[in-house]
Amino acid sequence: MASKNNTSGSSSVDARERARQIADRQSRRSNGKPLGLILGVVALVVAIALIIGLVIWQNSKATIPDAGPVPASANQYGGITVTKDGIAQNTSDVKERDLSTLPPAPDEPDTSKTPLGVVDKDKAVGNGKPVQLVIFQDFECVHCADFEKENADALKKAVDAGKVEIEYRNLNFLDKATPDQYSSRSANAAYLVAEQVTPDQYMEYSQEVFSHQGSGGLSNKQLAEIAGKHGATVSEKDLDENTYRPMVNVATRESVTNGVAGTPSIFVDGKRYEKGAFEDMLKQAIDAKAKKK
Repeated sequence: MASKNNTSGSSSVDARERARQIADRQSRRSNGKPLGLILGVVALVVAIALIIGLVIWQNSKATIPDAGPVPASANQYGGITVTKDGIAQNTSDVKERDLSTLPPAPDEPDTSKTPLGVVDKDKAVGNGKPVQLVIFQDFECVHCADFEKENADALKKAVDAGKVEIEYRNLNFLDKATPDQYSSRSANAAYLVAEQVTPDQYMEYSQEVFSHQGSGGLSNKQLAEIAGKHGATVSEKDLDENTYRPMVNVATRESVTNGVAGTPSIFVDGKRYEKGAFEDMLKQAIDAKAKKK
């Protein structure tokens, strides 16, 4: 009987020891954390991995080639020219531009340079043409939005009167300020809109896009909806194709290489607007033209 009792006691001790060992292993495995917490952490890691994979996939999908077509609505420098007779179409000397053919952008642009396509300031007064106003801008630029708000109505009147022709060069300096390269996407959209609308419609479209500046960037769907309000038939799918994104990259690189250090950069008949009242500078240029007639 004693032997039987001892055997039973030994079995109980062994069972308890095995239970203790299992618990100890489980404790070490979880570092003292509840199983639910461990599973939650695992799920979070998996979710993060999926998000990273999605971002990588989207970025690879949106890879922009170096070469691409010049928009019908732009010159070879990427400028959209608005005149009283309409938006200039098919004015480029070339059908395609290639970023890889351009020199690297300088770290510090030489602002003493005059960008390509801007008239010679010494010859502008007597060239018999309306005042050339070239505006280098970025739809994500707060200062560009301020300039647009302050001057858009007056500029529309000057264009309608045939006194001024405006060339808009939409750049992508601030692509990194938004998660989805809004500066480039909005510039691409502007080319598509400008191919279809009147000068007033384009300028009103631009005004409305700028009115959303600081919101983190409009989606392609929102840009398409605004385009539709101002006379253009542009779909979200059209914008997703990024047809004119190579041109945006070329226009930006070329602008920096030729003296544009930031946005807005503005040239009035070849003279860089630095400070003071912009409307005074523009009026002086218009008056100088009138005296030459």
